[in-house]
Amino acid sequence: METEVTLATSGVLKGTFEAANVIAKGLVVKMECETPAPGKSGLLSSGLTDVNYKTGPFDCKASYDFYKGDLTACASGTFSGVTLGAECGYSTTKSALSKYAAACQYVQPDFTVSAKMAEVMKTPGSVFSGAYYHKVSSEMQVGAEIKKAASKSDVDLAFGCLYKLDKSTTVKGKVDSDGKLFASFKQQLSPLTLLTLVSEVDTVNLNEGKHKFGMAMSLTP
Repeated sequence: METEVTLATSGVLKGTFEAANVIAKGLVVKMECETPAPGKSGLLSSGLTDVNYKTGPFDCKASYDFYKGDLTACASGTFSGVTLGAECGYSTTKSALSKYAAACQYVQPDFTVSAKMAEVMKTPGSVFSGAYYHKVSSEMQVGAEIKKAASKSDVDLAFGCLYKLDKSTTVKGKVDSDGKLFASFKQQLSPLTLLTLVSEVDTVNLNEGKHKFGMAMSLTP
């Protein structure tokens, strides 16, 4: 078990308590609390509890905010390259779900397929999304993404590609259903210097000057 107490210069006292593998093997319980700033009433200003349980291919997490009344729980499991997961949020103050989601992923050495369904109660309708990634070769990778909101008739699509010109130079390209074209160029000029060029072109409105271009040079001492 670990306990940590911190006193900030603002007069706020923060406390953390963590117990790992005490109640059960693979179970970690963590509690955090914080006192209000000087001049404000109340014994505590925040309180949060996290519970994480992991065993083999299964992983479960839950957290509860005592002051906001928000409860979040999620779980995932992996079986022979297939990963399944689900998440939900519940507001105890409103006695209603705040969000929920479910996802799955299939991973192989040269490709990955994933799908997700999520809904946040503040926004109308669920959102469905899917993605595909494929490693064509050691130099080239491609990917595609699709997204559809249940409340809208439009479908968002995106396609991307990465290509390694050599061991120090990489180019990326992406185009989406909104007509946005993205491109980037990265080159390791030296062991200490990395040059990056990026651009975003609105192919639907070529004459409106909404295009973006950028350059960055990173120097590592």
